[in-house]
Amino acid sequence: MTSRRAFLGTMGAAIVGAKFARAGAAALNWAAGAPAPGRQFTGPFGIQLYSLRHQLDKDMPGTLNYIREVGYTDVETAGFYRLSAADFKKELDKAGLKATGMHAGDDNRFRTRLDEIIAEAKVFKADYVTCPWVQEEHRKDAEGCKRVAAEFNEWGKKLQAAGFRFAFHNHDMEFKPLGNTTPMDILIQETDPKLVDFELDLFFVKKVGLTPANYLKKYPGRFKLVHLKDISKSTPTGFAEAADDACVPIGEGQIDWPKTLGAAADIGVKYYYVEDESPTSQENIRKTIQYLKTVRF
Repeated sequence: MTSRRAFLGTMGAAIVGAKFARAGAAALNWAAGAPAPGRQFTGPFGIQLYSLRHQLDKDMPGTLNYIREVGYTDVETAGFYRLSAADFKKELDKAGLKATGMHAGDDNRFRTRLDEIIAEAKVFKADYVTCPWVQEEHRKDAEGCKRVAAEFNEWGKKLQAAGFRFAFHNHDMEFKPLGNTTPMDILIQETDPKLVDFELDLFFVKKVGLTPANYLKKYPGRFKLVHLKDISKSTPTGFAEAADDACVPIGEGQIDWPKTLGAAADIGVKYYYVEDESPTSQENIRKTIQYLKTVRF
């Protein structure tokens, strides 16, 4: 939050007194339940559909309608649930949802079926096509990560020519040390910002002991998408696999969200997707959007 600059030294005691009176009234209004001062999160309010994968599998129309009714407008796909891309888009259209992003498969799919991925992206008119996973054999050492980064540049160039942006989504293993660096650092440093963006999963940043707001600022301009995902206060730091209930509604876990959302806004994050992998994800995403609509930073 940026404070106003004071310049009342030459304006007289009456004006100074009036200013402090207004400040006092504002403080009383805040205490009485008025919106807190600061910037308001204005979205876009997106959701990664993997959050409700089980519900979508059982009742796609009802689940998509629920997502829209709760308040989300954008979605990021993660498969099409036995439908073609065209038929899945029709279901999104019926619910009033827009796919602004796609998780289009792991690195091997990008390596072997990029034309198919581009054809799917054209159906949705998605802005971003994201690779959410790199196989361990390709990222086990620094040289492997550099080769993957070179491939990211190639895929980014082809996607850009087709009218889309390429991004990579991290998990926790991208932060495991490789000497004095990490796979994530190599992938960011070895890719061309004109061709490759990154989607930062804030849950995993916090899980490995880093501060999400600080990591966002480490590479300004590279993170154009984020996964909004909180981690329970009982989940330990480290690389061990997290429990199913480690995801909690935003605002109930370990992450400092006012600080993190402020950093994301400052560095130019464009798309925000809530993700919740817990057994209670359907209720959690409702609580999360309620928090996002009231938080100030």
